[in-house]
Amino acid sequence: MRAGSRALFVCAWILWAAPVLAQSSPEDGIRAALGGDYRAAIRILRPLADNPERPDPVAQFFVGILYEAGAGVRRDAGRACGLFLRSSASEHPFSQQAAAFAALIAQQLGEQARILCVANERWQGGPPLSVVLDSDHQIVFTDTSITVTYGDEEMRATVRPQEGVWDQIQYTPIELKGVRRHFLQWCRWTPDSVADPSSWTLDWGLSEVVGGRWIPIAWEKSVTTVKRSTRPESFDPAQLVHLQVNATGEVEFTVLGGPSPRTEAVQRQAKR
Repeated sequence: MRAGSRALFVCAWILWAAPVLAQSSPEDGIRAALGGDYRAAIRILRPLADNPERPDPVAQFFVGILYEAGAGVRRDAGRACGLFLRSSASEHPFSQQAAAFAALIAQQLGEQARILCVANERWQGGPPLSVVLDSDHQIVFTDTSITVTYGDEEMRATVRPQEGVWDQIQYTPIELKGVRRHFLQWCRWTPDSVADPSSWTLDWGLSEVVGGRWIPIAWEKSVTTVKRSTRPESFDPAQLVHLQVNATGEVEFTVLGGPSPRTEAVQRQAKR
């Protein structure tokens, strides 16, 4: 965002935060931000803003400001825009400002706003898919993003809409030398014809969550093809791909089908 726009956000924070302190649940988070402790502000406000049951629109507004400014978090205009859009949908002292900020960011994002500036993120027509990996450690999938939360850290990757239908993402934890590693296997069915399919091809992917990072490992196209007009039911990747610990103590995967069957070790990734 341009320097002038960023200054507008800073001014908005200073002028609008004070009146809400005595009457809103995000009080502690707003006070932390006003005191310059932005990481504490994010730690307090983000769970209120992202609460799936009762999101706090005031928290959404101020977390949006933090994301736009890159204060306490990595700057993310798309994340800020989505927060402002969600905040503006509720009646509160800053709803109009939230709508104006969302419109400003969307204008600057241009064509990218369709993917980056999303008010209500969904997964396959339903709510976001959340996988809890450990205490204060989870990954959330939507049709347009993948977000890893690890304590106070958050990594968010944009996912562009693709052809095909994602099958259920399978979480596969593996205990190795007292350490739990977090693997996720993906399956995607793609029809040979969208209008009148006669067969479906399965693609398979493997990724790992290490600390606050989501790391793609492998992607195999055309692992198998099924002749039918309707999408196959939920598929168990173990039928065609094995994920295991080998004799030397390394995690490896074996692809049994597709054009390039093989066994490959998964390199250990450091947390940071």
